[in-house]
Amino acid sequence: MAKKRRSQFDTQEVQWDDEELKKRIEERRRINTIRRRRRRFLTLVAVVAVFFMIGSMFGKDIVRLKAENRALKKQQIALEQQRDELQEELKVTNSQEYIREQAKKQLKLLNPGEILFTFEEEEPEEEAEDSKAEESEKDKKSDKSDKSDKDKDGDSDG
Repeated sequence: MAKKRRSQFDTQEVQWDDEELKKRIEERRRINTIRRRRRRFLTLVAVVAVFFMIGSMFGKDIVRLKAENRALKKQQIALEQQRDELQEELKVTNSQEYIREQAKKQLKLLNPGEILFTFEEEEPEEEAEDSKAEESEKDKKSDKSDKSDKDKDGDSDG
């Protein structure tokens, strides 16, 4: 017959009485319950951490997009106001009176029997000063060029 192999656990046969067995079973259940609670808690912490990480990544984009949305809404309101102003201006510019006025001002067109008088407009003080300064600079440059021309002529004669 085949021999049965004995392991080290087979050598000790433990006899438990009912009281000890109940205590060991209760201890096992308590330890398993604690382990399950720990696993649930760690799983919950891991899930919360993952949601927090995802939320922080997408949260930045959400904040940026909301700010961009507000800016675009302000721009939309400004453009709508500009559109309304331009529509009002278009109504005015389509009137016959406005067209006649612009024809007289810009194109110098006259109705039969009208005479056009033009007057020279005086330059504002700032523009007059600027133009005087430009003229004086031009004069200085032309004087220098005249002198250099004379010098060249004088050198060739001598």
